[in-house]
Amino acid sequence: MTEERSPTDQSQSKGLRNILFLVGAIGVAGGTLFFSTAPDPTALPPTEIQSPVIQALEVRTRPISSKVLVPGLLQPSRNVELFAEVDGRVVEVGAHDLDRVEADQLLMFMDPLLAEVAVQRARASIARAESQSNLAEANLDRNRGLANVNVASRAALDTSEDASRQAFAAKIEAEAALAEAEDQLSKKTIRAPFSGLLRSFPVEVGEYVRAGERVAELLDVERLEIMIGLTDNQIVDVEKGAPVKIEITALPGQTFLGVVDGVGGAVDSETRKFPVRIAVENEDGKLLPGMVAMIDLKLGQGRNEITLPLDAVVDDFGLKHVFVLSPTSLGEWTARKRQIEVTSIPFLPTQVAVVSGLEEGEQIAISAVRRLRDGTNVRIAPNVAQASPTEELVNQ
Repeated sequence: MTEERSPTDQSQSKGLRNILFLVGAIGVAGGTLFFSTAPDPTALPPTEIQSPVIQALEVRTRPISSKVLVPGLLQPSRNVELFAEVDGRVVEVGAHDLDRVEADQLLMFMDPLLAEVAVQRARASIARAESQSNLAEANLDRNRGLANVNVASRAALDTSEDASRQAFAAKIEAEAALAEAEDQLSKKTIRAPFSGLLRSFPVEVGEYVRAGERVAELLDVERLEIMIGLTDNQIVDVEKGAPVKIEITALPGQTFLGVVDGVGGAVDSETRKFPVRIAVENEDGKLLPGMVAMIDLKLGQGRNEITLPLDAVVDDFGLKHVFVLSPTSLGEWTARKRQIEVTSIPFLPTQVAVVSGLEEGEQIAISAVRRLRDGTNVRIAPNVAQASPTEELVNQ
């Protein structure tokens, strides 16, 4: 069955078709006008492509040395305990606890009366022995003369010779007694064997000391020592006489100099390290035993090598490359990929040493290296990084 539309519906449909046709015509006309007035793309100037800006490094050799930083304690180079060797009453003291004393300075003097008496007795014995020896020699000479003319018997001559020998022995014995008495007298006086610090000296005037009694402890603080331990890999690069820098915790900002005074030839059984003795001069007395020190010790003589930041090296399946920069005529640089051989630097994980492939004075890219390609044109940032020839890399 066919649906019949009214005249009004037919009139509305016709009007809608006319509107759509008009809109389409306007669109076509507008598009034609746009394309007819648009500029020719081939007539426009080409857009300038900016080269990437990168940072560069000028290749230089740099001194590389190894060092260790280890703590230690300052100790006196000599530490002696002084003992009384004879009995006696103290009549004079020349120092007190914690005093600094000079070599041969009087520390303690005991009553010398009995020792002086013994010396006088020994001297008297020597005089008596010399007199007896002279008399025996005279008798011997007389009996020898008489024996030569057959006046004295052989027995008398033998007796004279024996008396002479006994007198000589008595004289030697008396001289030994004198030496012993003088030694006992000298031990009544105790002097400082070297310049240093009296850590303890608990002796007072009037006190009676016994032979073998400890009377003082003396420290040599004009020259201090520090004992440290190094591993087998470190000890092979340490030489006696090598300079050492020392920083004292109690004296911040000050640096002191020392030398390697001794290198152990065998490992310590407890620490499993090789002992090294550091000597420090302390003539001004600023350093004290027991202070905590930090020892800065270089290992070996060092070497000069070309070093690069690890980030500047590209790893392609185990092969190492860098981008070497060459200047162009337009003021730019061309990055050329070049294979190099490098080795790691112990204890410096951010640096590598170049074995081959680079020469001093060349420039390489050190930024955006993962985005560069061989032949890429680049621009270098104004501040070109330079490795100063005097700058030193130290691995610890």
